[in-house]
Amino acid sequence: MPAQVIITEPARNIVQVTTTSNTVAVTENINTVTVSSSTVTGGGSGVTTGVIDITNTIGDAIAGEQYPQGTTLETIIKDIVAPFFEPAFVSISYNATNAQASGNDLLVECGVSTTVSSVSLVWSNPENLDNNTNLVLSDQTAVNSPFTQTLNIANYNSANPLPVSLNPTYTVPISTTPVTRVFRATTGFLGNDGTGSAQTLQKDFNIFHRHKFLVVAASLNTLTSISQLLGHSDTTTVLSSLAVDPTSASQSISVNATADTSNTARFTWILVANSGTLGEVAAEVNGKGVADYTESFVEFNNGGSFYTHSVGSASPSYRAYRSIQPGAFDSDVTLNIEIKH
Repeated sequence: MPAQVIITEPARNIVQVTTTSNTVAVTENINTVTVSSSTVTGGGSGVTTGVIDITNTIGDAIAGEQYPQGTTLETIIKDIVAPFFEPAFVSISYNATNAQASGNDLLVECGVSTTVSSVSLVWSNPENLDNNTNLVLSDQTAVNSPFTQTLNIANYNSANPLPVSLNPTYTVPISTTPVTRVFRATTGFLGNDGTGSAQTLQKDFNIFHRHKFLVVAASLNTLTSISQLLGHSDTTTVLSSLAVDPTSASQSISVNATADTSNTARFTWILVANSGTLGEVAAEVNGKGVADYTESFVEFNNGGSFYTHSVGSASPSYRAYRSIQPGAFDSDVTLNIEIKH
């Protein structure tokens, strides 16, 4: 009986080598590649005696490329059943003070100090990262003494997400106005399917400095200052968020009403940094729209001078909007508040 080797990956690829016919046949359940014009010489580590044109992509066997004469059968099989996948950054998360996460973005309040003590990084195919290439984290926006830290990672594949402690910690430079900061992560992998020289792998993430957007419930029906409203004895915070993006022409912020917004002794107040204005206010219950409350708020803008509110070293000015009646929103209501810029 002729010698035969069959290598299978269920429901994906089949590679069959039959020495008597000196042919290599490669089949895949969607695409098929058949090569019969070249012969394979030698035993189990045979090589091709002619050029093989690849007509369909399977794994690292890429359509339009060629296997030159002398390519080992082991190389062809590995390309098909065990291809090399380049790693890539997928996400980052931060352990930080005075900050808010939004996907891969870190949101920090203008005028306030933020300290990052560690990050967690997620890669695709971390097993193919080069353990001899350091991880470098750096602030690409700072002008004076920018943060840069180089870390030796013994095994990138030891955990995914991979927690990375920063020592010293990263103190995000304070900005008194909204700006975007670039935080870069750099490492590497070996090219040529994991056998060549180190290739740089780099990903930029964003840190956004923002002013807070607030929704509060309070008995006050008029406004002297933001600090007076926020510091009043019966004022409660319904939402405090850094999610409002001043570069967005329009965005919707979802706010869950509470027992305080339904309290008949309290008004609902919306505070927006004055670069923005209140758009549509729509209410829904259990995902179904029930009312439009756009006309149910009255604006306070201090005669066009707005209301300055000190936060750390920042002094943003605000517009304020108050519901026209107390107890306006039952606790089962979700308000979708549009902010326009």
